[in-house]
Parts: sequence; C-alpha cells; structure tokens
Amino acid sequence: MSDLPEAAPTRSWYRIQAKTDADQPKSIEVLIYDEIGLWGISAARFIDELKAMDDGQAAITIAINSPGGDVFDGFAIHNALLRLGARCTVRIDGLAASAASVIACGGHQVVMAANAMLMIHNPWTFTYGSAHDLRKTADMMDKARDGILAAYRRKAPAIEDATLIQMLDEETWLSADEALALGLVDVIGEAVALQACRGTTNVLARFKHPPEALLAASAESIPKAELIPEEPAQAPEPQPDPTRLARNAARFSQACLACGLADFTEELLMNTPLSDDDAVSAQIERLQAIRTLCASARLPELAADYARSGLSVEAVRARLFDRLLAAQGTVIDNKEPPIIPEPKAAASPNTSAIYAARKKKPSRPAAVKTATPQAPIPQAPTP
Repeated sequence: MSDLPEAAPTRSWYRIQAKTDADQPKSIEVLIYDEIGLWGISAARFIDELKAMDDGQAAITIAINSPGGDVFDGFAIHNALLRLGARCTVRIDGLAASAASVIACGGHQVVMAANAMLMIHNPWTFTYGSAHDLRKTADMMDKARDGILAAYRRKAPAIEDATLIQMLDEETWLSADEALALGLVDVIGEAVALQACRGTTNVLARFKHPPEALLAASAESIPKAELIPEEPAQAPEPQPDPTRLARNAARFSQACLACGLADFTEELLMNTPLSDDDAVSAQIERLQAIRTLCASARLPELAADYARSGLSVEAVRARLFDRLLAAQGTVIDNKEPPIIPEPKAAASPNTSAIYAARKKKPSRPAAVKTATPQAPIPQAPTP
C-alpha cells in the first residue's frame, strides 16, 4: 500500500459507476447531472473513463439532467454513444437542454420521463476581436449548427429541414409527448420528481424563454444525487498591495516598450503576476532575452509571437535554430570529415641562382661554315 494520502475528490459534471449483481450481468450507469465541460473536465476524460470501465458487453445507461454546456464536448459524447450501439440507453430524468439534447440523441434508445423537458436551439458564444475575428467566429458557429442539425436529423429523420431550423431559431422547449411525436425520443417513462441540476439557475438565465416551472424548481431545489460534496469554504486570500501592483505594472510596461512589444503590453500584463516582484523580473528578463535572440538570428519579426506564446528562452532558442537550419538546408552530420593533406606550394624561381648557373656554363664554339665544293664547269674545246 502507498503511504501517500488519498487525493481530495475533484468536482465533476458526471459520475460513472458499474453495477455487478450476483444474478445479473454487469451494467454501467452514467449520471450527467451538471453543465457539460464544467471545471475544465473535457469529453475526452469522460470517454476515457467510460472505456476503462466498459468490457464491451455491459448494458450502459446514460441518465441526463443537464442544462447543456460545451457543444463540441456534446458532439464527442454523442458520437461515442453511437459507437456503443444497442447496448446504450439514454434516460432523460429532468432536463436535456442544448448540448445535453445532442448527447441524448446519441443513444440507441431514448427514454424520457413524462414530466421531463428537452430543449433545442442554435449554438451561441461570447467573443471579441477585430472584424476578421468576428467573421471567423460566425463561420465556426454556422458549422457547429450544421453538426447539431445532423445529430437531430439522424435521430428524427422525419422532421423537415425547414421545421428543424425554425425550431432552433426559436429556442424550442419540448415536453415528452412533443419529443416523442417528433421522433427525438423513443419511449415515455414514468414521471419523476422535478429537480434542478446544479447551477441551473445561472444557465437558464442565458436562454430566451425557459419554462416557469423549471425556473421555480431551480430556485427551490438542488439535485438529490449530488455528484461530489461541496468543498468547504476557504478563507479569502489577502488583497495585493496596490502600490506594488502599480510599480510593477509601470516597470513591465517600460520593458515592453524597450523590447518593441508596446502593442502587446496589456496582453502580456494579464499573464504576469504583478504582485510578485520576482515573477515580474523573470518575465522582463525573458522578454529581453527573446528580443536579443530574434535580433541575433535576424528574425526580429518573430519576437512578439514568441513572447506572447509564453515559450521559455530555451524553447525560443531551439525554434530559432531549427528555422535557421531549415532556411539553409543544412544537414547535421556528427561524423568527422576526412583529413586531406594540403598540396605543397610550388617554389618561386630563384633568379640569382639561375644567373650564376648561366655564368658557369661554358660557351658553345661558333659554328664554322664550309663552302660546298662545286663541280667544274666543262670548257668548250678550242678549235
């Protein structure tokens, strides 16, 4: 056994438990009783935990009482439930709104309590930035809506596209009977005591026209199936010294200006603990080192991106080195090059030696030319 103390329970928006009765085959029950994606717990963690408990044969029940949450987490869980096939049953205990309704449609069979509600609407988000940023966000939201439509169409193919789009635009709240008539659920179960999931009041405030009965329930009750007990209240942290904050902010702003990062001062300030003098100094040193490295590599335009990314100085140095190698097409070879002897330089002519040698050399005698004897010319006879 380990001597380490057990880790404190982590708050979560789901709970997965296996049921192993002696006379019954293994089954798994999953409770999604909170806002999906809350506390930084992603769909990937949910799916990994479910896979670890699933033996590939157990019947799996997904009980939902959730106001929704992250739509992309909803897509991931929806697709994971589809892969389980006929083993997966979804049970809507109270509310399946927004992304939770997308998850519900991933079940092979969907059972909805007689007094439960299902809500569908268009995705929405908060954003900021330039006009270009806003257009990109709008395009992304359109694609998210296409994914939502695909999930509902697969479960209820009889709904016409125009009708389904209108329902999304109007934020439609459906009773069990209405959801059954549309084909979004398969069976109506027994009514259960209406309960609000944790944090429902805050989430319902985002919707256009939530039902009064649901608002009343969220104000008066909390879920009986608490996933994890509330953490005890902690003493408030001491407030930082405003003088120190102002001093460090001014010091940091001056450093940003000197490093050519004035346009990003506010962004960098938000990621710097101004109440900690040492942390501010370390951040300033990091910015200065990044600027120097980029200037030495003749890539000063990269300094801002590296500074904003939070990369360490060593990481920036490695990236710059890789870029320089890629630009030069250099291949690193650890083998030593062969030793090639240097050629000997030819000696320059020694004019003094040449002249002395010429003086010692005996002179050649002049050639004597001899006349070639000619044959006598015959004389004519004398008369």
